[in-house]
Amino acid sequence: MLKLSANISLLFGELPFLARFGAAARAGFAAVEAMYPYDQRVEDMARELRAHDLTQSVINLPPGNAAAAEKGLAALPGRERDFEASLELGLEYAQGLGCERVHLLTGNLPAGMALQDVRGLLVRNLERAVRFFEPHGIIVLLEPLSLQMLPRYSLPRVEDAIALIEDIGSPSLRLQLDLYHTQMEQGNLAALIERYEAHIDYIQVAGVPGRHEPTVGEINYAYLLDLLTRRGFQGWVGCEYVPKGSTVDGLLWARDWGLLPQR
Repeated sequence: MLKLSANISLLFGELPFLARFGAAARAGFAAVEAMYPYDQRVEDMARELRAHDLTQSVINLPPGNAAAAEKGLAALPGRERDFEASLELGLEYAQGLGCERVHLLTGNLPAGMALQDVRGLLVRNLERAVRFFEPHGIIVLLEPLSLQMLPRYSLPRVEDAIALIEDIGSPSLRLQLDLYHTQMEQGNLAALIERYEAHIDYIQVAGVPGRHEPTVGEINYAYLLDLLTRRGFQGWVGCEYVPKGSTVDGLLWARDWGLLPQR
């Protein structure tokens, strides 16, 4: 059976952040993921994980200057020191939470530049990140993000992420496939899963359009999740969506499909 992780940056938003751990456990989740937990004390989060027997399945590394809408630093020339500082802070949180995966956002492209203009820098920074996290048993994940949401993002297509992963050639650099972003950017989801399954470590789901429950919109998630099951996917499936109403009521899809226990 597939393993679901609750994105507590989006789910259970009616509750204070630390209360969302317990809410996720009561709903039947075995794990949680968080986008940017750096405004929380890692000790407080770790306490909630232990109290509710939860796994922290993934966190995003710090994205840079939020006020400037930065979405990662790896593709930004001249920001190498900031990039290294983001790795150090990410490691502090990952270790404190017992988290074995970090999502490294590659960043928006500088004005007037294309991916090929910064690819050498990006490769060097990814190699640095892998060397930094690998001794701690932590996997670095790359996630393509749609240009419809982030018009200058440096890594919008799955094929570009796979090319970087294959060029670097480390088992500690893997693909986080967000089916919401991928559908908006290029579609062809089932074929991409089958073609690149050897590189896929983590899946995220949300309906298109709207980023609501995966039963809302144009993606046939019943088919895709069954495909992942049949192909023996062992990783986490992150529920990274915005509930249309109550989070718990909106989880009926996961109960109906046997992915969470019946209430």
